[in-house]
Amino acid sequence: MNIQEVAKLAKVSVSTVSKIINGKDNDISEPTRKRVLKIVEEQNYIPYAKYRMKEGMANRLVGLVIPGNNSYYGVLIAMIEEALRERGYRLVVYTVSEMDAKVLDEALEQLWKRGVIGVLVNGTLAASHVPENCKAVYFTETEEFDQRQQNTFYFRKYEAGRLAAEALLEAGHRKIGCILEQSEQNILNGIEAVFRERQLPEGDLVSYLGKDREDLWKNGTGFCMTDNVSAMICGSSEITGMVLEYAGKTGIQAPQELSIVCMEEQDILEYMAGGIASVKYPLQQMTASAVHHLLQMITEKKECEIARKFFPVLQKRGSIRKNEEGQRGGKIVVVGSMNIDNVIEGVRIPVNGETHIADNILVMPGGKGGNQAVGVGKLGGRAYMIGRIGKDADGKLLFKGLSDCGVYMDGVEFDDQLSSGQAFVHLDREGENTIVVYRGANGNLDGAQLERHGEVFQNAKYCLISSEISMETIRAAKKHCRKNQTEMILKPSALEEIEEDILEGIDYLVPNEKEMEQICPGNMPLEEKADRLLANGVKNVIVTLGKQGSYLKNKAHSIYFPSAPFTAIDSTGGADSFISAMAFSLSEGNELVYSIIYATYAAGITVTRYGVQEAMPDKKTIGIYIEEMERKYREIKEII
Repeated sequence: MNIQEVAKLAKVSVSTVSKIINGKDNDISEPTRKRVLKIVEEQNYIPYAKYRMKEGMANRLVGLVIPGNNSYYGVLIAMIEEALRERGYRLVVYTVSEMDAKVLDEALEQLWKRGVIGVLVNGTLAASHVPENCKAVYFTETEEFDQRQQNTFYFRKYEAGRLAAEALLEAGHRKIGCILEQSEQNILNGIEAVFRERQLPEGDLVSYLGKDREDLWKNGTGFCMTDNVSAMICGSSEITGMVLEYAGKTGIQAPQELSIVCMEEQDILEYMAGGIASVKYPLQQMTASAVHHLLQMITEKKECEIARKFFPVLQKRGSIRKNEEGQRGGKIVVVGSMNIDNVIEGVRIPVNGETHIADNILVMPGGKGGNQAVGVGKLGGRAYMIGRIGKDADGKLLFKGLSDCGVYMDGVEFDDQLSSGQAFVHLDREGENTIVVYRGANGNLDGAQLERHGEVFQNAKYCLISSEISMETIRAAKKHCRKNQTEMILKPSALEEIEEDILEGIDYLVPNEKEMEQICPGNMPLEEKADRLLANGVKNVIVTLGKQGSYLKNKAHSIYFPSAPFTAIDSTGGADSFISAMAFSLSEGNELVYSIIYATYAAGITVTRYGVQEAMPDKKTIGIYIEEMERKYREIKEII
C-alpha cells in the first residue's frame, strides 16, 4: 500500500496523510488524525517505519521498572502483562535491586533504546530525565511518593492496617496481638492510629516486627499471644500458619477463642481453620488503571497530571468472631433447619385449583434454625448453630449470612449428597403466609452429627429446636440438653402430629394457633389445650396469636399478652423473631413475663419489614422501645 491509497481510504488529501505521519498535524482535527493513523496501522503501511516506531505501531512495547524485592513482584508483572496484552501491547521488564534516582534514569534510558513507547514505574521516586516522546506513569503502595511524579496510582498499607484493627474492635476485641515483618511498618502505623483515635490503652495492642521467619516463630508468637489476647493480626499467610500452629500447641481454639485477620489475601486462607479473614489490596484495579492511563496518554497525546488513590477491602470469612466479653446473655444453641426462602407475593394465597399471578418474587436466606440463630446474634447474644447445608452456592450463602450476623457455626456441616433446603412462602397483601418446605440437606441432620459436636452444648443456657428436622434428631438434642442442664425451647412447625415423648420435659413450647390445633385437635378452649400439654410434661406453653398477641400458660400463670403496636406487611419471620428474642431475654436473666413482652416487640418490628433475617431487629433498634416494654411489664405485673 502507498500513501495515495491511504489517503483514498481515509478520504483526505495526500498532504494531510503526510502531515500526520511526519508529526506536522497541528492544523489537523483530532478525528481526522485518528482515522488516518488507524488506517496506517490496519493496512500495515511500511514506508514510514520511523514514524511507526515513534507511534508504537511497530513493536507496541511498554516498559516496566520494578524492584526485585517487591513482595508482589510476580503478581504485578502478570497483571500488567495481561492488561497490555488485551490491548495489543507487549511488556519489557527492567528489574532493579535498589531504586534510586540514578538507577531509575539508567533504567528508562535502557528501555527507550529497546523501543518502548511508555514506561510504568513501581516506586516513590520521580525520574529526573524521561526520554523525549516517552510517557511515564508511576504506581506504588504508599502515599509518600515524590510530588514530581505527575501521574501516580497508589494505595496505602496504612489503611489496610486501619481496616483490620477496626474490624476486630467492632467485633468486641480489646486486647489484640499483631505479628508483622519489619518491612510492614506502614501496616502497624495504621493499626496504632485506630487505637489512638479510640483512646485505648497502649497495652491493648501487643505488636512484634520480626526480621525473618525464625525470629517470628521463636519470639513473635509467644510475645503476642498472651493470655488476654483474643484476636491476632498476621502479616502473611505464612505468619497465620505459625499463629495457628502455636495456638494448637497451647490449647487455644481458633477461631472460637482467637479471631484472626491476615494482611495478605491468598487462596489458601479459605481452607485454613475454616476460612481466615484477610485484607485484599487493590493491585488489580491499580495496575489496570495505570495501564489504561498510560496508553491513553500515548494514543491520544494527552498531557495531564493525576494522583489516583485505591482502597484495600476486607475479605470476610469465619475467623472474626464476636468477643464474648462484648456479648450479652448466656450461650444459646440452635438446632434446626437452614433454607433458602423463595417468597411469592400475591393478592391472596391460592386454594385448591386456583392459579394466581404473583406480584413479586424474593429469594433470601431463611429456615427456622437459621432465622432463630440470626435473631439471637443480631440482638447481641451468643448463638451457636447446629445444622446441615448443601455443598452448593446456596449453602455458601447461608453459611456466610449467619457468620456475618455473629453466629458461631461450629456445629454446621456441608452435605455431600443433598442440596441445601428450600422454602416456598406464599405471602398475601395482609401479611399472612403459608409455607412449603423441601428439607434437602436438613433431612440428613441426625444424632450422629449432634454427637460429633456435643461440646457445643456445654455451658449452654438454652437450646432452640424446630420440628422441621426429624423426630430422632429432636430426641438426640433433648439428650444433650438434659446432660448439660440446658433448657429447651421447641417450635412445633411442619408437623401433622407430635409424639408424647417429644413433648415430655420441654421447657418452653411455642406453637401458633394452627400448630396448637394439630398438636391438640378438638373443639375445646385454648386454655384447656394448654392444660393438656402441661399434663404431658411441657413446663411452659406460649401460643403466638398473630394480631391478637400471645398466650402464656404454666403452673403459675394464665395470661394473654396484647400485640405490639405495629402494622404487619410480612408475617413470615414473626414467630422466629419472637422465639429468638424471648430466648435472648431469658438468657440475660429476665423473667418469663418480661421476656414475652420483649419478644412481642421484636416480632412486631420484624413483621413491618420484608424478609426474615434482614428484617429482624438489632439491639439498637429494639432499645428504642425499652421504656414502653417496661411500662407494659408493670401493667401486667399489677394484674397478676
